[in-house]
Amino acid sequence: MKATIYLAAILSAALPLAANAQAPASPLAVPVPTTKVLAIGHLTGTMTPDQRRTIMPSEVADTVRLYLDGKIDQWYTRQDQPGVVFLLNVQSTDEANSILSALPLGKAKLMEFELIPLGPLNPLRILLNQQSAALKQP
Repeated sequence: MKATIYLAAILSAALPLAANAQAPASPLAVPVPTTKVLAIGHLTGTMTPDQRRTIMPSEVADTVRLYLDGKIDQWYTRQDQPGVVFLLNVQSTDEANSILSALPLGKAKLMEFELIPLGPLNPLRILLNQQSAALKQP
């Protein structure tokens, strides 16, 4: 918790400095790689009791395999509606889509995912650039 507050304080102090910087290329313009994908799932219809009995055992087993293989980093249940949220260890939304659409609920077209690519916190580059500039000054 303290680390989060400390990081927020650093960023809030550094971002106004970056706005006034005279550098020709903004450090924020440097692209960052996608290192994870946030997958927010929601049911696309109502599962019948028969579908639930036949699909869910395979869905759970395949999801556990993805976790054990390191593709799913974290998984949660949604509190606002039926569905799941996965944090996937993949490098693109295409890779995430390929993995999730191969799950039994995906094959049955009973679950869809909103896929959000995530990467390193790019504003931290400002701190590195300011540190480099400070070291160069006499």
